Amino acid sequence: MSTGPRYMRAPAIAQILDVSERTVRRLIASGELPSVKFGGARLVAIEDLERLLNRPDPSGEKDEGDED
Repeated sequence: MSTGPRYMRAPAIAQILDVSERTVRRLIASGELPSVKFGGARLVAIEDLERLLNRPDPSGEKDEGDED
């Protein structure tokens, strides 16, 4: 049985990313974080959130745990 995509709302995403809800809404508005509108709610697929979290750092800096 397929469970299909799962979705989250902006407040939960803000908590995970440790940013304001406004920042999440800006990411959605800019298209960096794709979303769908369902009823009156704007929802983000968990898959798209994971993609955002796993994208390379545009500054070229490595995280402390990265190997050379």
